[in-house]
Amino acid sequence: MVAIVARLGVASVAAYGIATKATYVATMAFYAIRQAAAIHTATRLGAGHDTERAAIGRQAVLTGGAIGLAAALTLPATAPYLMAAFGAGPVVAAQAAEFLRCLAGYLVLLACYIALGGVFQGSGGSPALARVTVVGTAVQLPFAYALSGLGLAGIALALTLSAGLQCAAVLGLFVCRCHQLSSRSLAGSGASVPSS
Repeated sequence: MVAIVARLGVASVAAYGIATKATYVATMAFYAIRQAAAIHTATRLGAGHDTERAAIGRQAVLTGGAIGLAAALTLPATAPYLMAAFGAGPVVAAQAAEFLRCLAGYLVLLACYIALGGVFQGSGGSPALARVTVVGTAVQLPFAYALSGLGLAGIALALTLSAGLQCAAVLGLFVCRCHQLSSRSLAGSGASVPSS
């Protein structure tokens, strides 16, 4: 990604680097939600409460999305202070602040994706999550290359599109798994009811 951004110039590389570092605080919060969701999922499923998976997933997505939205609002608002803390000059600071503004959708989608990933990890679904991550990363680079003509806004759009695809894929997998579990549960309870 840095090589693609480098086509935009030195100031863009610096702005991208600083803005990316600034988002690490937010992404660490997303990973904290993921870890909590993984532990809670494993604990509840291990205790035989398979039906709680959907509720845990919904709560993880809502919590992650709320934190993602908070980050999407906070980072652009604090951009001048963040840029000053990194010692960025006016050109770099302006580009980095604009890039952070363009990352709003990305941060919300990424937060939901990372948070829901905890339910996959806690329920043994890590292989599926890994495949979604690999595919998302693989499409991110061509998107970035194709959209780099728009400057850092194009890079942000590529990140957002990739996160959107990953989020949609993992949500789709999650809904399918919850539906399968629900169907099995209904079939099991129907089989145990004596016929009159």
